[in-house]
Amino acid sequence: MSKKISDKAIAKVPAFADRISLFSSKLQISRYAAGTITDYCHALYKAVYQVGKLPEEFTQADLDDYLQSMLRRKPLPAEAQFKHFIYGLKCYLNTLGYKELPGLVLPAIRRDKKLPRVMSMEDVRTLLHSCELYSKALFSTIYDCGLRAFEACNLKWTDIDIHRRMVHIKRGKGGKDRVVPVSGKTLVVLKAYRQSYPSMNLVFKRFGADGPVDNHFIRSRLREALTRAGLDTQLTTHTLRHSFATHLLEYGEDIQTVKERLGHRSIQTTMTYLHVARIEKHNCVLLIDTLFGDAAKA
Repeated sequence: MSKKISDKAIAKVPAFADRISLFSSKLQISRYAAGTITDYCHALYKAVYQVGKLPEEFTQADLDDYLQSMLRRKPLPAEAQFKHFIYGLKCYLNTLGYKELPGLVLPAIRRDKKLPRVMSMEDVRTLLHSCELYSKALFSTIYDCGLRAFEACNLKWTDIDIHRRMVHIKRGKGGKDRVVPVSGKTLVVLKAYRQSYPSMNLVFKRFGADGPVDNHFIRSRLREALTRAGLDTQLTTHTLRHSFATHLLEYGEDIQTVKERLGHRSIQTTMTYLHVARIEKHNCVLLIDTLFGDAAKA
């Protein structure tokens, strides 16, 4: 059985075990998102394993060689991998009080402008109908509220206001809170779900444990549901969020409201969904005729 990259890095540089533990602990205290901590640590494990030194001992030559090795990979790594390494190393050095290397910048990477993949409403309906109660509650909530996977993991019963039909999403991406509406039918499913899976705190818990579910658990449940529904198993949890935004636009929700419901920082991010939404185009509006009505015909 092959070792994990974390085990390999620590075996090669044993002193890194204490450093990465301290780094992770400090980020948790600073309320970094769990996914961010995981991404940063994973990127640092890979760098330490390849370079064979503690991050604070990296030289400029080490940094340049490591970035060059990433750029030589075929196919070229996604930009996220560069970001996780560069930002993770910056954060590590800053958090643990070390001097930052002057050449610590992101390499220029051409980004592919891919449109999000979206499910039809019929496919979403098929998916939810194929689910047993646990998965139906989970995926109905993610789709109906436009949740990111980690937001569903952290959702608590006290965040759901049944009477106002609102959900308070706390510490979303960038540490932002938002409040979004939830459908009455989703609340009915959640009520039945809570009776079968009682909990005083977290909405979605691990089976037989007190801790929250994680992204891997949600992906596994989704793959099972997609298989039962006869749908493409390559669809992801984030596809439900993409579909949520697109369907809102197709049903006439204004883009600013969609932005707020998604928790986007920039309207430009939300506007991506205009390229995939099937929005009926209206006839050209003749403004002067509209302003003056019949008087414009005189």
